[in-house]
Amino acid sequence: MHSTAAPSTPQGYPSGQGPIPSRPAVATASPTLSGFDRSSVTLALVTLSAGVLALLGISWALSRPCVLGECQRLLTVEANNRELLNELTESPSTETLVSAHEQLQGAEEQLQGIPPWSRYHRRSRELSESLQRRSQQLQAVRSPLGLAYQASLLSQNPPHRLEEWQRMEALWIEAIAQLEAIDPENPAYTLARGKLREYRQNLAAVQQRAILERRGAEQIEAAQLAAEMARTQESQARDVETWERAYSSWRTAITALMRVPAQTTAQRDARELFQSYGPHLSSAEQRHRREQVARRLHEQAVTLADEARIAQDAQEWDGAITKWRQAIGYAQQIPENTAYSDQSRPLLQAYTNALIQAIASQEISEAMSRAQGDLRRLCQGSPQICEYQVTRDRLQVKLLPDYVSRIQNLHRQANQQNNEAAKQQIDQHVRRLIDGLELVSLNTEIRLTVLNPEGEEIARFSGS
Repeated sequence: MHSTAAPSTPQGYPSGQGPIPSRPAVATASPTLSGFDRSSVTLALVTLSAGVLALLGISWALSRPCVLGECQRLLTVEANNRELLNELTESPSTETLVSAHEQLQGAEEQLQGIPPWSRYHRRSRELSESLQRRSQQLQAVRSPLGLAYQASLLSQNPPHRLEEWQRMEALWIEAIAQLEAIDPENPAYTLARGKLREYRQNLAAVQQRAILERRGAEQIEAAQLAAEMARTQESQARDVETWERAYSSWRTAITALMRVPAQTTAQRDARELFQSYGPHLSSAEQRHRREQVARRLHEQAVTLADEARIAQDAQEWDGAITKWRQAIGYAQQIPENTAYSDQSRPLLQAYTNALIQAIASQEISEAMSRAQGDLRRLCQGSPQICEYQVTRDRLQVKLLPDYVSRIQNLHRQANQQNNEAAKQQIDQHVRRLIDGLELVSLNTEIRLTVLNPEGEEIARFSGS
C-alpha cells in the first residue's frame, strides 16, 4: 500500500542531513517498521514524563522546610518553647497561661510542616510530642480556670437565689478538684497553687452566701407558716386568750422576717411580706389590747360588785352604794365588739338594780334611824311615855301604864277643879304626842300603830 502524503523525517534522525531528492519518494508501508515507530514514540513520551515528574518531585521534596541547610523553624520553636515556659514559671498568671497555651498549639502546627525525609524530622517529632504534653498540661490548668470564669460570671450582681449559689458552689468545687490534681511537674503548677488558694476562698464565700440564702428562705417559710396560723386564729378568735394567740402568731411572723439576712433575695421577699403582715400585726395588737382592757374592766366591775354585796349584807349602805356605782362605771367602759361587751349589758342592768335597792335600803335605814331618834325623843318623860319597836315595814308605839295613869289622874283633877287651863294643857300635850307620832310615820313612810298599855290598837298612821 502506497501513500501520497509528503515524506517526513523519522524520529531519531537529524533533520536536513543530505540533499533532498528531486523526484518524489515512494514510501512503502512496512508493518514491522510502522509498529516500531509508535511504541518507540510512546515509550519516549512516558520516559520523558516520568523524568520530568521525578525532577519535579525531587525539586518539591528539596524545597520543603528543614530539608536543606539549617532548620530555622525548629530552632525558633525550641527557643520560643523555652521562653514561654520560663515566662510561665517566673510570671505565673492567667494571661501568661492562655498565651503560652495558644502559642504551643501554633508551634505544633509549624512542626507539622517538617517532612519525614528531613534529617530534623525525628527531632521535630520529639519536640512535637513534648509540646503536646505541655499543651495538655496547660489545658489541664485552663479547664478549672474556665470553670472559675463561669462561676465568676454567675456571681455578678448579687443577691442570687439559693439554686444559683449552689450552682456556683459546684463549679468552684469542680475547679478546686481539678487544680488539686495538677502534677508538680506541670509548668503552670505555681499558678495552679495560687489559684487553688483563691478558689478555696471564693468557695467559702459562695458557701457562706448559700448558707445565708438558705437561712433567709427558712425564715421566709417560717414567717408564712406563722401568718397562715395567725389568719386561722383570727377567724376563730372570741376572747382575749384567742386574740392573744393570733397576735403572738403575727409577732412570730414579723420576727422571722426581721431575722432574714441582709443582701439576700429573701430580704426582698421579706420586705414585701412585711408590708402585707404589718397591718395585720397592728390590727391584731389593737384588738388584743381592747380585749385586755375589756377583761380588766370586767374583772374590776365584778370585783367591785362582790365588795358591794358584802357591804350591803353588813348594811353598810354608803359603802355598798359607792361600790355599786364604781362597778357600773367600769362596766360602762367595756369597749364594744369585744368578748365582754355582750356580758356588760346584763351586768349593767343587774348592778343598776342593785344600786337602786341599796339606795332604797339606805333610805329605809336612814328613815328607821330617824324614826328611832324621833320616837326616843317623843317617848321620853317622867314617867316615860311609851316604848317602841322599829322595823322596815312597821313602827309600833305602846303607851306605858304609868303615863296613861298620870294623864288620866291629871285630867280627872282638872275636871274636879274645873280647871280649863289644865285641861287644855293636857289636851295639847296629848295632841303634840299624836302629831309627833304621825309626823314620824310620814317622814319614814312607814306605817305606825299606837297601842294602849293592854296592847290594844288605839290609833294608826299609814305613813303616806
